[in-house]
Amino acid sequence: MTAQLVYCDLIGDLPALAAQRWGARHALTFEDKSWSYQDVETEVEQLAHALQALGVKKGDRVAIWLTNSAMLECLLFAVIRIGAVAVPLNTRYRTQDLAFTLKNSGSVLLISAGKSGPVNFDAILLEALGQVAVDAQGQVRSDAVPSLKRVVMMGDSAIQGALGWESFRDLGDLPRHDLQARNDQRYQSHQESHILNSCSAMAPKPTDTALIVYTSGTTGNPKGVLLSHNGMRLCFDRAEAMQLQASDVQLTYLPLFHVYAISYSMIMSFMCGGAQVIMSGFQVDQALELIAKYRVTVVHGFDAHFNDFMLALAKKPSDISSLRFGTLTVGADSTIELAQAAQSKVCPTLSGYGVTELWGGVTLTPQDANLEQRCAASGYPLPGVELRVINPNTQQAAATGEVGEIQVRSYSRMIGYHNQPEATEQVFDSEGWYKSGDAGILRADGHVRFVVRLKDMLKVGGENVSPAEIEGLIATLPGVEYVAVVGRPDARLSEVPVAFIVSAATGPKQSQQVIAHCKGKIASFKIPVECYFVEALPMTPTGKIQKEVLRTRLRAMLSNQKEG
Repeated sequence: MTAQLVYCDLIGDLPALAAQRWGARHALTFEDKSWSYQDVETEVEQLAHALQALGVKKGDRVAIWLTNSAMLECLLFAVIRIGAVAVPLNTRYRTQDLAFTLKNSGSVLLISAGKSGPVNFDAILLEALGQVAVDAQGQVRSDAVPSLKRVVMMGDSAIQGALGWESFRDLGDLPRHDLQARNDQRYQSHQESHILNSCSAMAPKPTDTALIVYTSGTTGNPKGVLLSHNGMRLCFDRAEAMQLQASDVQLTYLPLFHVYAISYSMIMSFMCGGAQVIMSGFQVDQALELIAKYRVTVVHGFDAHFNDFMLALAKKPSDISSLRFGTLTVGADSTIELAQAAQSKVCPTLSGYGVTELWGGVTLTPQDANLEQRCAASGYPLPGVELRVINPNTQQAAATGEVGEIQVRSYSRMIGYHNQPEATEQVFDSEGWYKSGDAGILRADGHVRFVVRLKDMLKVGGENVSPAEIEGLIATLPGVEYVAVVGRPDARLSEVPVAFIVSAATGPKQSQQVIAHCKGKIASFKIPVECYFVEALPMTPTGKIQKEVLRTRLRAMLSNQKEG
């Protein structure tokens, strides 16, 4: 039976509403420490007060550079609650991307950790900020990030003026009436003397910016997607369509700097009164242990995660009988066979189509979908979402079953790209349709099917070739663990397919083995002319293969061959 979901217009109000409804119920587990819904609300309120004590006000950007944890979720809620804008940053960023996103976002405060595993965040941040000075009020000054006023660090830090985590958190213990005095002491200017409280006219509105989520930036600097609170309705509709229950336990390993984890794992779990088991990052063996230990019922991920689950289970069985369903993005040919196997080897899955610019998934497979729909389609549009497929050559509606560009019009659309009005204009037409750049199909059963990024589509001798079709066939070759197909320039055919393959010990090791497997099954111009066997494929933190990285790598290899 579906839970009685809670709904509110503002993201920051959700923990208080959940605590009012469920109080002592288990909300979060992280590193064997459990938090009730009331515990979370108490922490969010304390952190909100601490942020106000530092002078953070409505509209200020607060960058958070942390791996997954219960505290990270509390921070996201707290920042948004006081009307500030949360800027969760990719934990794979290094100096260049970190400096760019901090400066581009205009963040006034950064909250980070000294180290995470082998990665020294503090050293990277120190290099990104460059020369740092501290004024009499304790504010930092960085020429590389002029907007930055404060740095809060969990753990040791070599950054001048950095405030320790406990000292920061203790600021939230101050009585509300003392906050103004502390703020006036630190900030003398008129602009910096305001304190936000829940009764203020400055309280956040649903149309205000709540988050800046940066895209992967595989073809240039990351773009900051401005998201308002309107994603709350989308999350509610998803949770309802998924039939989430108060008894559901979600495993949160997707990174909480992307809307997939923020919306599906964090927000939707609070809406249904379920629980989360949070992982700092995805490690398949640990994930399987946690599923068994905490009787996890819901997992989210991409084909890479489910493939890892199946490979690990084949080596060492684990009790995953508690799993009720998962979400797995499918539609591309390369995902279908994997999805079919996942239904029995991991759990039934629901698919969907979405992008950061639309607050994540705007379509969803219903729970009563048949096996073929679960494994080969991307679901129906959710209420209030319009979706069409346009022929990119004629700009007319594509026929049923014909490949075209997926375009979406939805209340959940982004406000725009931060400080990039031209880029924003390019992705929306005059009628408000978002031009996704994704190739898809509208099926006769009403489901949309995502096929491939349009830019990933190959043009071989004038023929359109989907890399996913080739990848799907190669993936059936025993011993192939991962495969990605990209185009290589060709003087006669414009481009030809080549494959990057991660092969098990028993798998293929030579191009000819793969080519022989493909012959007679697909058209000759679709067969890879060469295969490169690699130890791993470059992945985004959410588990998507970074094909632009592979194309760059291929260009470098070809250039070296010419020079040789």
